[in-house]
Amino acid sequence: MAGVGLRGSRRQMLCWVLGLAAVFAGTVWSLDSLYSTQAELASYRAATESGAALFAINGRPYGVDDLGGVIAYEFGFMSALAFPLMGIHLVTRMTRREEESGRAELLRAGSVGRVAGLAAAVALTVSALILVSVSMVVALLATGLEVSGALLYSAALMSLGCCFAGIAALAAQIVASARNVLGICLAVLIAAFLLRGIGDVRGNGLVWLSPIGWAEQARPFGAARWWPVLLALGFAAVLFGAACWVAGRRDHGAGVLAARRGPASASPILLRPWGFAFRRHRGGIVSWSVIGALVAISFGALADAIRTVMADNAALQDVFGGDSANPDAYLSFVAVLLALIVAGFAVQGVGRIAEDEPGDRLEPVLAGSVSRARWLAAEVITVGCGTAVVATVSGFALGVSDALAVGDSSAVMRLTLATLSYLPSVLVLLGLAVALYGIRPAALSASWAAFVAVAVIATLADTLRLPEWLRHLSPLEWVGRTPSDAVSPLALIASATLAAALITLGLNGFTTRDIPMRSGPGLLRTLRTVRLSRPLRTHAAPADLHAPPRDAGASHTSFTRPT
Repeated sequence: MAGVGLRGSRRQMLCWVLGLAAVFAGTVWSLDSLYSTQAELASYRAATESGAALFAINGRPYGVDDLGGVIAYEFGFMSALAFPLMGIHLVTRMTRREEESGRAELLRAGSVGRVAGLAAAVALTVSALILVSVSMVVALLATGLEVSGALLYSAALMSLGCCFAGIAALAAQIVASARNVLGICLAVLIAAFLLRGIGDVRGNGLVWLSPIGWAEQARPFGAARWWPVLLALGFAAVLFGAACWVAGRRDHGAGVLAARRGPASASPILLRPWGFAFRRHRGGIVSWSVIGALVAISFGALADAIRTVMADNAALQDVFGGDSANPDAYLSFVAVLLALIVAGFAVQGVGRIAEDEPGDRLEPVLAGSVSRARWLAAEVITVGCGTAVVATVSGFALGVSDALAVGDSSAVMRLTLATLSYLPSVLVLLGLAVALYGIRPAALSASWAAFVAVAVIATLADTLRLPEWLRHLSPLEWVGRTPSDAVSPLALIASATLAAALITLGLNGFTTRDIPMRSGPGLLRTLRTVRLSRPLRTHAAPADLHAPPRDAGASHTSFTRPT
């Protein structure tokens, strides 16, 4: 089962391992040259320890008087999201998605135990996390840091990924769809991030209720301690054990929580492509809107405090790319984070559209009076409208939280429009996903690779000191940093035009390709299949065709080799 899981998910595992290793190595390299003297390290320490407002984003700094502490703190926001998402994605793909596709049932029909598939998925995910950790140790040792700190830091992040892999493994036994598994895991991740942020800001015990807090409290380059890592690994082991126990007792293809029965008759609106598309995506629109609103409220409430700190702290001004004369530098950073959340919904929405084709649910729809263009247009327009809703709700929440903090009601409209200004850029990612799905559904995962690249450029461009030409590959960079900078109308028009062109390309490809589109086997495999599938012909030799009949009791059947 481990071999089967590796065969089916090797590309995703390779992308996660190489992507995280490359981003971390680039972060280490850039910070090593940026903070090479004690004076620079002292300036960074003054910037990060000057106020509690920054703790909500990266956590509390430990050991930032050394390069290792700076690396851990600068990579803190990325690691708090990337490692949990890696564990969630790989376990969900190799467990619940395999059950939904029917492949796991075929394997279970043989001599495969009930928990073999789950155990293999967990083993492969942990192995991938260990590979990332080893690459991080190598990158840290290359800068001359101590072995103990490098080992503890990589082990803490590996244990963080294992915790959320265990959460995904247990959730895959509770609910019966991969979409619900991802929803549960993302809700836990957001709760863990908020608990860690509130606990660090207020300095209370809430940080210990979050696996992200456990990784932070290991303090690898400060007062190092291994027991938080052991706590995280023990928690992950308990989750894995519970998941295996449930997997050995539940029905295959079902979850502990039975799906509720739907109504006996469908609403008339579901008989139309527009109504069915809205029914399909309404849960995602609500969920991502709540996520965006929570992030906006959490970060927006700290805006006034961070403005006060930035006014007299040049190092902190560089963190957000602003200056003392521009108090909106921090809000611009938050607006970019909200744009990434909106982009995540857009790419996930296209992935939701693509689920119908391999699940054999699309062909019956298109066999009726619904045309291909009409069906896909309804789905894409619904996702596009949902993207606008998520952006509006997130921007409005950011504006309300900032208005309550500073007592300026004009911030509501200003920050809502600032967040909506990224909408054309987000639609470019949506158009890219639609184009990939319309032309070749197997390449749809490349849209997530583009999303990750945009996220890295948006959050780590200054840290990695990326060149300008590379930054401008991200459509979010075309708009600029709003509300700090004025939005270019030309950038909005260019983004919207490119998005429309990509969507048109996807619609054209969808109307001309085969449905479902399956990649054909290679020439050697085709020839081998043809040769092995030839029927075994059992017939008498030509000489025996004219032979006299034999006695009934005789058994002289003649067979010839197939030609």
